[in-house]
Amino acid sequence: MQTDDLISLMTASHRPVDTRWLRRVTWLGAVTALVVTALLVLLVLGARGDLASAWLTAPVIAKALLGASVAGIALVLFQRSLRPGLNPGPHLPLAALPVAIVAIWAVLALSRAPADQWSALIFGSYWRACLIAVPLYALVPLAILFGLARRGAPVDGTLTGACAGLASAGLATMAYSLHCPDDAAPFLAVWYTLAIAAVTAFGALAFPRLLRW
Repeated sequence: MQTDDLISLMTASHRPVDTRWLRRVTWLGAVTALVVTALLVLLVLGARGDLASAWLTAPVIAKALLGASVAGIALVLFQRSLRPGLNPGPHLPLAALPVAIVAIWAVLALSRAPADQWSALIFGSYWRACLIAVPLYALVPLAILFGLARRGAPVDGTLTGACAGLASAGLATMAYSLHCPDDAAPFLAVWYTLAIAAVTAFGALAFPRLLRW
């Protein structure tokens, strides 16, 4: 058999690869992870006492929007990182934009408050709980995204892990906002940002080891 005949035989049944399934499964997995994580938060920690009245206030909406925007950006980059030939790395700093907006809001809040109130605005009542709970509950979406990464073809495990960590932290932030009663912008800018950074770093460190073929 000649080379041309072999190539023709191998490509006879060639069909374009459908990559839309990856986008669909990624978003379906993210929604599932958010629902499961929110249920865990409500079952284990319970909803904040004033959730019914506070749900539509600016601080609570800001928490949800921070988590949603970080997760949304990171999920797009995550699913692109699973396809060889697509490099989402240059776009990763976009995920810092929501955090920067919250940081500006926090600076404005501190500038308008007396200096003796700064400590209360920054530390709130539950800063330690925030640092523990957000990374802990982020393990649920992180496990789901790891399963998706195993189905894809990631070239850069560190980048894929960082995107997965960012997305997971964003989803956990949305879920934990159902419980967290600390609403000050400085609290949100400091402790939620640190928690998101911790999960991102964990994903970037863990995924290259877990995704080894």
